[in-house]
Amino acid sequence: MATALIHEIPTSGPDSLMPVSNKLQDRMNILREVIDSKKTLVRNVGEEMKQLIEHKTQLIFRELEAIWDEANQRMNQKKDEIYNEIEELNKHKAEMERIFKKLNQIPCFDQINESIESVKRGMNIDIPYVNLKWKVNELRESINTLCTCEQRIVKFVEDIHIPLKSSFGDRGELNEQIYDLFDVAIDLFGVAIDSINDRIYVADRETNRVQIFSGNGEWIHFLEEEIDYPENILILSDSIFVQSMKRICKFNKLTFEKESYSHLHYYLSGICTDNTYIFVGEWENIQLTVLTPELIEERRIPLNTQFKGEDTQLEDISLARDVFYIALTDTDYPIQAFSKQGSLIRCVVHKDLLVKVLCFCLDQQHKILVADTGTSEVKIFSNEGKLITKFGKEGSAPGEFTGLTGIAVDDLCSIVTVDEKEYNMIQIFSPL
Repeated sequence: MATALIHEIPTSGPDSLMPVSNKLQDRMNILREVIDSKKTLVRNVGEEMKQLIEHKTQLIFRELEAIWDEANQRMNQKKDEIYNEIEELNKHKAEMERIFKKLNQIPCFDQINESIESVKRGMNIDIPYVNLKWKVNELRESINTLCTCEQRIVKFVEDIHIPLKSSFGDRGELNEQIYDLFDVAIDLFGVAIDSINDRIYVADRETNRVQIFSGNGEWIHFLEEEIDYPENILILSDSIFVQSMKRICKFNKLTFEKESYSHLHYYLSGICTDNTYIFVGEWENIQLTVLTPELIEERRIPLNTQFKGEDTQLEDISLARDVFYIALTDTDYPIQAFSKQGSLIRCVVHKDLLVKVLCFCLDQQHKILVADTGTSEVKIFSNEGKLITKFGKEGSAPGEFTGLTGIAVDDLCSIVTVDEKEYNMIQIFSPL
């Protein structure tokens, strides 16, 4: 048994190591193959990664170029907006200077600056304890002075008096000798101003004509053609447009002869222009009709607003800087602003400030001048709808109103009103 086991043990020498050496050689070959395959795989992955990185880099550069182009467009747009704002600020410069001149007339105006400086001194935290009580009392007095000055300023602004410059137009009676009485305007409604030629055009609904006066009230002429119930007038460089109940008439400004007309099948109220098209308001439909200067109907613009009632009607329209300002009845906001596409931009004036609006206009600074028939007052609002001042009251004396039916403003901001009272039916007020 022991002899058999001894014979199974390999003997020492080179021949006894050959099997082990062969196995190691085989494993080395396998490892070389694995390493070669891994190297090939790494090279392939490296090529793929290189291509992927190049592709991603191109995409990133394209995105960066798009972002750069968009940033340039926005920057140019912002630059244009800034230029427009600067231009707008320059337009308001004269108005601000006029306001400061008015404020300088307030007796306590100088005290305001002194009080403000006193308040600043009182707010200084580095105050010795001994002087603290004195500083608190000084601060309290300064604040009281500021409150008093603020009340005086408010009272001063409310009491701004816009003087009556002139008035004319007494109610007369027509007879067969009609031309002898045409220096009398009867049943006046709309009014328009030709600042260049110093003329006032008035819609006379009783005679169905448009009367023409000079700036000082002298009667000049009338439009020969009778117009059924004229209401609103638009003056351009060479033409006169008159809006009546359902018709728009165009007259030559030099000859006063009618050139064309357009008959529409709905009631109209208000007329304005952007120097390219003529816009008229539709009284019941709450939309605008767009006409060419030759009075050819182009399209209609619905005014989309949720701030209206079942009986809301359009009373008047005006246009400034591509924004329509619309006067509406039966709504919480009698004056609303719309884009040229008819979408609501903002509600301008709340009904708490206006009772009954038949007509309004815009001045050169885009302030809103409203003839409030409900209170017999002319009310002036900022473009944002803040009440600046108001004047007038119920009565038949000069400077008073009994039924405002028209308002206009010239290039010098003189305000012209027409009224239903017996005497001084046309009144001209000096600007602020």
